[in-house]
Amino acid sequence: MAFHQLIFVYGFLPVMLLLYRLISPRIQKGYLLIVSLIFIAWGNPVDLLYLAAVILFNYLSGKQLLQLRTRGKGKTACFVFVSSLAADLALLIYFKYIGFFGGMFGADDFFIGLAVPLGISFVTFSLISFLCDVYRGEEVPVRFLDFALYVTFFPKITSGPIAGYKAFLDMLKRREYKRSRHNLGVERFVVGLFKKTVIAGNLNLLYTALAGNTAHAAGEAWMLALSYTFMLYFDFSGYSDMALGIAALLGYELPENFDHPYVSVGVADFWRRWHITLGRFFRDYLYIPLGGNRKGRGRKIFNQFVVFLLTGLWHGANYTFLVWGLYHFVFITLDGLIPEKVRTKIPKTVFVLLTFLEAMVGWVFFFSDSLSQAFTVLKNMIGIGTVAGATSYYLAAFGPLLLLAALLSLPLLHTVDRRMQRKYNWYEWLRVGALLLLLFLSTAAMVSDTYTTFLYANF
Repeated sequence: MAFHQLIFVYGFLPVMLLLYRLISPRIQKGYLLIVSLIFIAWGNPVDLLYLAAVILFNYLSGKQLLQLRTRGKGKTACFVFVSSLAADLALLIYFKYIGFFGGMFGADDFFIGLAVPLGISFVTFSLISFLCDVYRGEEVPVRFLDFALYVTFFPKITSGPIAGYKAFLDMLKRREYKRSRHNLGVERFVVGLFKKTVIAGNLNLLYTALAGNTAHAAGEAWMLALSYTFMLYFDFSGYSDMALGIAALLGYELPENFDHPYVSVGVADFWRRWHITLGRFFRDYLYIPLGGNRKGRGRKIFNQFVVFLLTGLWHGANYTFLVWGLYHFVFITLDGLIPEKVRTKIPKTVFVLLTFLEAMVGWVFFFSDSLSQAFTVLKNMIGIGTVAGATSYYLAAFGPLLLLAALLSLPLLHTVDRRMQRKYNWYEWLRVGALLLLLFLSTAAMVSDTYTTFLYANF
């Protein structure tokens, strides 16, 4: 079951919310745990076995860490911490990367591949955050119900947003059901559903039509890259909007995951706006522990290299993802070498366009099945190895959609919306009508089944 399916939108979600409001607040956390387990088991009940094992193992590890830290047994606590982290990472590597690493050493037939559990990458991040927060003495309680809900909380388990354990506990404490939060939840969910089913779904038609070709005309290659660039954004940000909307309907507030990344004024700014919680996770649990930028420029560059190498590898077991991560490392390093005096003399629009181009070229590696395929697309984009195509047809058929996607990726409409809300009382009724229209269009897309599964569910 996924957020963009009819059974979830018109069955699971409303029934779950109705029962949630009817039961006593004292048992709502337990109810959410049961609901999350049902959501996970809907697609593959076997995933519950993996979750039960890692939840129990890490809960016991956390309890032991807390006791050892209280007693001042630092060396033993360090051993438990490292061994627990190693076990979690070993499971992630086995399920997600064993074929990749086996192929590197010519032993890909030696290991038995198993189905990858739902959201294993995000679950592993949750486990790492829990162990790190307990080990570092963040004064977080280790309660089984809270921890189990933290790992399985269904709005975030598939594709985030990534919430640290301490932050999640704070979110549970701040639970507040207000009409304004409920309205915001409905709005975020409907907008996210529209992004996913209508915008990303139709962009997928263009991407699918072009991606199957081994070579393209130059115009087609650019449209291929553009279609994926916008499709991935609306797909992933749409999921994040829905996750935040569901959490708001439950009285909770998950962290934001996107802030109009395609208007970034540099690569560093892009990573502050794209998949914000992933960047924050690597910053808090890897970059800063490695020394951050406190030990000179050389150490800072090395730390960034490690972060982006692992960022690429985290997204998938393929050389294309490794190159994608290192590609961003190179450009974020070059970005950091530009003197501030130079930045102030160059128009902001130039940096926005260059950053967008850098991101779009990077997505070519991201969506390609192999490095040779990626370089073929890139060569086609600059006119090398091109073939006769139907650029004018695709432009006429999908040009307006690409322009709409570009417009919706800008903060312009958001800015206008806020100003209109403050200025005109009647505008609220217009917004309600617009949301109903978006819901109708999204429902039509779900009925016609023109959408795809969430792209980030694969990572």
